[in-house]
Amino acid sequence: MQLKTTSIGHLCSVLTQGPDPIFLLGAGASVTSGIPLADEMVEQIAREEYCIENRYAAADPRIRRSDWYPWLKNQKWYREERGLAAHYPYIVENILQPRERRRRFFRDILSTSVPPSTGYECVAELIARKVVRTILTTNFDTILQEVCKANRRIHHTDVIQTKSDYTQLSTDPGNPQIVYLHGSVEHYTDKNSLAEIEGSLDKELVSRLVPLLRDHPLIVIGYRGAEPSVMKHLLINHIEETDGYRHGIYWCVRNYREAAFDSLPQFVHELAGGIQGNFQIVPIAGFDEVMEELWEDVSQQGFDAERTRTASGTEKTVSQPYDLSMLKEASEDDFERPLLRIRLVQYCARTDIRIPEEIRRDWIIQQICNRDLAVQTETGEILPTVGGYLLFAQHPQHHIQTAQVIVRLKGAREWLANVLEDTSDDDDIAGEHVERVIEGNLWSQLEAVYEILATVNRPFLLKDEVSKTTYPYPPDALREMVVNALVHRDYEILEPTVVEIEQACIRVRNPGGLIPEVERQVKRAPDGEIAPDALQIAFENQIKDGIRGIKGYRNAVVADLFYGAGDMEKAGSGLSAVWELGEKNNNEVHFGPVDDNTAFEITIHRRPEVVDEVTRTAAHSNFTRHASNLLEVVALPEVLWHAGTRARKAREVWENTDSAWLPPFLPYAKRIFTFHNLLDVANPLRSQIDVNDIQKVTVEGFIADYGERCFVWLLNECLYRHFQAQNLCIDKNKMRAYFPRTDEGPRAIKYQARIRQATRTVVKRKSGHWEHKSFWFRFERFADTWTLVLLPGYVFTTDGKSEFLERDLVNRLSTKREGRDYNNIVHNDLVFWARVLSAGQHSTFALNTGPSDVPDKPVSLNEHHDSSNESQILVKANLSTTVVHNVEAEDVSLAITDMRDGLWAQHHNVEADDVWQDQRLETLELNQLTPLEPAVSQSR
Repeated sequence: MQLKTTSIGHLCSVLTQGPDPIFLLGAGASVTSGIPLADEMVEQIAREEYCIENRYAAADPRIRRSDWYPWLKNQKWYREERGLAAHYPYIVENILQPRERRRRFFRDILSTSVPPSTGYECVAELIARKVVRTILTTNFDTILQEVCKANRRIHHTDVIQTKSDYTQLSTDPGNPQIVYLHGSVEHYTDKNSLAEIEGSLDKELVSRLVPLLRDHPLIVIGYRGAEPSVMKHLLINHIEETDGYRHGIYWCVRNYREAAFDSLPQFVHELAGGIQGNFQIVPIAGFDEVMEELWEDVSQQGFDAERTRTASGTEKTVSQPYDLSMLKEASEDDFERPLLRIRLVQYCARTDIRIPEEIRRDWIIQQICNRDLAVQTETGEILPTVGGYLLFAQHPQHHIQTAQVIVRLKGAREWLANVLEDTSDDDDIAGEHVERVIEGNLWSQLEAVYEILATVNRPFLLKDEVSKTTYPYPPDALREMVVNALVHRDYEILEPTVVEIEQACIRVRNPGGLIPEVERQVKRAPDGEIAPDALQIAFENQIKDGIRGIKGYRNAVVADLFYGAGDMEKAGSGLSAVWELGEKNNNEVHFGPVDDNTAFEITIHRRPEVVDEVTRTAAHSNFTRHASNLLEVVALPEVLWHAGTRARKAREVWENTDSAWLPPFLPYAKRIFTFHNLLDVANPLRSQIDVNDIQKVTVEGFIADYGERCFVWLLNECLYRHFQAQNLCIDKNKMRAYFPRTDEGPRAIKYQARIRQATRTVVKRKSGHWEHKSFWFRFERFADTWTLVLLPGYVFTTDGKSEFLERDLVNRLSTKREGRDYNNIVHNDLVFWARVLSAGQHSTFALNTGPSDVPDKPVSLNEHHDSSNESQILVKANLSTTVVHNVEAEDVSLAITDMRDGLWAQHHNVEADDVWQDQRLETLELNQLTPLEPAVSQSR
């Protein structure tokens, strides 16, 4: 049955015309006054019980949802499909026992220091003016009582909360009356357990309420309507006695949409069906908002109210971990929004938090505040916490300088030369030590460190009775070591995390030893007290002896989000997993606190076999790491601007304007399309359009109307501008880009390679021609994901700039290059071009489409995108990589990774023409030493 709706305006008339209405207030009315909803109470009860069982202090801020929620799901009475709110009576019945504990819990939870909301103040004003005289409530807080006491115009209020109070109930009360349907916390006759909620209200109370409900309109606010005790035994069962609620029931629903009326509880539909037109839905924004509107309407008719805000109690102070501290010098704008959105959705999916169909900023703000990634100040400003900044800032080192990882490779020159990449330009290995400093947020640090470890951890063929492909170190163990260091290190200590890679072992050391809580768990061992100098041995021995669940978190926020992303389990099993994987792979593993427990160190030793670096092969393994040649477009402008124009071609637009710069644009169908706002008077395109015909269209709307090809054309225009800003030459006909020579001759580019700072010569002088490293590019869409596809290659010119060699000569040169391009070389090429295009950014970069100012110098590493610029196109700065299981060799060449959805997709081949000699593999197996099927080169 479709439910009838009415407006707040009609609700206002109910207050001033006819009998005074009765208010029925539910839990939703008290939320902004600091009283939690049912699902929040479930969270608090579960968290408290988890703390009790695991010997934590109840207020310990390190205990996160990722700790107590898995515990809750393991309870016999928990049913995941119900949702948290529906478990309220179950958790009260099963956990809050004995009854005195339940009373204490609700007494404490109602002792909020949050001032009563404006909504309650407005209710008190309506009571003072006798516009409303009877309030029914399913809550058992005392907020309304307190507000009424604070209002000088209300001299006395009758509070009905026990049987002895029933005689005060009246259908025409002289004093305002507040009726606690489930009792109050002081007298504790609450209805919270399953048996209590599914039972009935006191029969005497119901008999006295029925005449009131018959003779007055009923306005329901903040009440869901799922309890049989109120819905069935008070309202539905007395439809006939109340004459079908002839004065009407007005059911206020927050953000109600008619299309979603089935989402209301069945009892609400049953009540509505029983009284038909006397039941009406009132869509509201919230309790406070609707009460403010009702009071404003009443006061404009002659009432002049003086509002009095009250505050009670003081905030309880609990020692906060460092990662919960607020960074006053930082800003919400520092967050990488695409990354933040993806990780929050992952977190909510893993911890069963409802994800809205349309993710808006207000939901994002709510989540980052709930997860303690940010704090909302009294002025409404959103400031990051240390944990949020470490996880989601573009460059957290701006304010947390110690948030670095130093990777050191130490060994013989021959070994270093073998594991390092980009030595093709005659770069000598300086000494026997190579070091790289890794920055960026923790997610990018994790991937960067793991990529280096994967480069060192090359598989080899172990010859035995049955030959098998083996890794020097278990890949999953290496990743667990990095995660452990990033999550558990002490970011207040002025030292970086250090990863030392030697020929015989890998060592990870992070500042900060065992936190006191973990130290206590270790010292509670069956053998008795552990001496401080024996802590490392005791800790390692207990883990290796099978003791599990030793855990604690220095950085609760960081650990919480890593759990939500699936990078850790928070089961106290990380180190035991490293050790067990090492045991299976014949690796020796040692770990524990060092230097008087000021740091933590884990060392894994290489398998003992001696590998022939010449004959080793990258045979198929159960775990193979792959890198794609895709840079994901993580954010597009939401709209395109367009307007009519007389210009037919782009050339006409340029010729008819005096501006030295124009935003990227597309002239099509007698209109100009651009991502840059045409309403902005500073936009130079306005001189070429009809300013009275400016419109905007969504990206999907544009594609639907004009086709994907037009949209790609405009994306390419943006990309061309970005290439120009990087000092690249562009061959638009062949869709390729490359560096030109310098005035002095060859051009070399310094950049951050996978492991070290490297120098790459991108233009070389050859006999009679110039050889340029280049890449072919295109935008391509996979499902809902746009990507920038890159294929490395070569361009050959006579002048080092734009005069291309003849086709026959190019073919011979290409053939000569084909035999030397191995997978690792191709991957190095891709890493290089990704660094060039991102200008050294760690995670994402914005396409530079601003005024043309091409510097004649190497790529800048200090440019940052403007998160407030709505016309920006943000692209992932790093190549997508993944570890896959059981991928057949012949499938690898056609597979690419869509990292956002975690799916493998078939890649479309580039249409062949006389320019392309062959196709490169579009997904590269790292460290494969056999040549690719003939390497791609480009002619003129």
